[in-house]
Amino acid sequence: MTSSVFCWLRSWELALLGMIFVSATPWASAAESPLPPQAPQTLAVAITIDAENLIELYQSVPRLKIVDSRHPQDHAQGYIETSINLPLADTDCAALARVAEGKDQAFVFYCNGNAADASISAIEIASDCGYQRLFWLRGGFVEWEDKDYPYLIE
Repeated sequence: MTSSVFCWLRSWELALLGMIFVSATPWASAAESPLPPQAPQTLAVAITIDAENLIELYQSVPRLKIVDSRHPQDHAQGYIETSINLPLADTDCAALARVAEGKDQAFVFYCNGNAADASISAIEIASDCGYQRLFWLRGGFVEWEDKDYPYLIE
């Protein structure tokens, strides 16, 4: 009886150690490892566009403002021509009013495109400030660059 309890304890301890080891390793199954956050497909307050839509908008919407919500360091490494660098940390109603030509201003916001947190937050701020003609380049600069569209570097 004692030996069977000892064997059971040994098996239980080994199983527990195995579970701890497997769950603590970075190469555990994909279901166990956290994935980077993904951008939502759409936003309630903006129209989601892709790079081709941005080109169409630029050609058809007078006074369109393209806002790069990334950090200045990211902007300097490459940005869409005519875009204005307005980092999220600097985005508020006063900053948008300096850029806009009125509350009917059409804005396209973009950032790097991964989780798109900066551009999403900037759009929410713009909406809260009363702007309604809001567009979101969901794929961000990454999509623009991947499609080999021209961009500028400072």
